[in-house]
Amino acid sequence: MKRLTTCYFLLLGGLNVLFVRFLPRAATLYEVVVGNKILEGLELPWWTEQVLQYSWWPWVGVAICVAGAVLSLLGNPKDNVLKNLLVILLIIELGVMFVSVVAFHLPLVGSFVIEAK
Repeated sequence: MKRLTTCYFLLLGGLNVLFVRFLPRAATLYEVVVGNKILEGLELPWWTEQVLQYSWWPWVGVAICVAGAVLSLLGNPKDNVLKNLLVILLIIELGVMFVSVVAFHLPLVGSFVIEAK
């Protein structure tokens, strides 16, 4: 089962690398397009600013996944410990991704509310 845990860590790490390559460019483009064109110079919400500023967070997931894969190959901790680490990592990453998606949509929802008034 250790090989399967290693594969899970490597798969999740690879997906995080893809996300790392996409998120900073998307954040920069988002800030330009939404800030200038949709909001017409209005300030972005604080939450959105924070998400745009910290677009490096998937690197933390990559580092944890690489460490988990190495630990799985070395066989130091038990397989159950690594499975628990993997599940906790997935829950944390899904939570952070949810917060990021909500933050990216806040200015759009706010602009629709402003237009409706």
